[in-house]
Amino acid sequence: MTERERTKNLLKEYGFVAKKSFGQNFLVDDGIIRRILSRMDVSTFDLVIEIGPGLGALSLPLSKEAKKLVLVDADRDMVRVLRDLFQGTEVEIVQQDFLRFDPDEYGTADNRLFVGNLPYNITSSLLEYFLQKGFRTAGFMVQKEVYEKLDYVPGRKENAPLGAFLKASGDLSLVTLVDRSAFDPSPKVDSAFLRFDRTHPQPFELYPVFKALFKDPNKTIGNCLRQFDLYRKALESLKERGDERLSRRARQMTPQELADLSKEVLSLSK
Repeated sequence: MTERERTKNLLKEYGFVAKKSFGQNFLVDDGIIRRILSRMDVSTFDLVIEIGPGLGALSLPLSKEAKKLVLVDADRDMVRVLRDLFQGTEVEIVQQDFLRFDPDEYGTADNRLFVGNLPYNITSSLLEYFLQKGFRTAGFMVQKEVYEKLDYVPGRKENAPLGAFLKASGDLSLVTLVDRSAFDPSPKVDSAFLRFDRTHPQPFELYPVFKALFKDPNKTIGNCLRQFDLYRKALESLKERGDERLSRRARQMTPQELADLSKEVLSLSK
């Protein structure tokens, strides 16, 4: 039975439909599922946490490789299906708002894998939350245009603080592009599944500074920092020493340059 057939049968059996309020688009392409699993090295992690498992397209193969698997879904209807699918197994199923779920209750960050077909309306918030809580590796589905923003390249107008912070903290790679036809129902956009390895993590306290530096991508760093009372002391100190970085735009800088500047701004603000 194909994943598309399995999904249709489950929805019919339980009388459910995909809910727009939860951003539900079920992954049904068997080839894409195999490609994702082949790149995630699931068995090398002590803990795997899947966010938004839905009807279990990734959960079922994950359960065969994971040492410990926790599934987190905010939709009680999906949780009902998952509990039936994994009855009698050691897979843990949690019904909870993703942004209120505490992964530290299930294992430590240093050997934790996050996996998720993320709800597109809260993608940035979820990635920020993952970074705050910590992990070794994360694999996640995003809109293709979001991937293009996260794939930080100095000088690009599309550059954003989250992409810069990711690049400063580790290695972001494309696992596979995903056509909209790989989902049921099909979304209006194409997607991309990404892998992020947090090889040189930055303190999350730097991220608000990154966001401040990108406050207005078309303005200089000095003009961006001027908008924040919190960083005014740091700005004055940098101006006194004639720091040339104040005349640059954040998107022009390398992730490491942004990390170094953010650390300095944070230190000078105390």
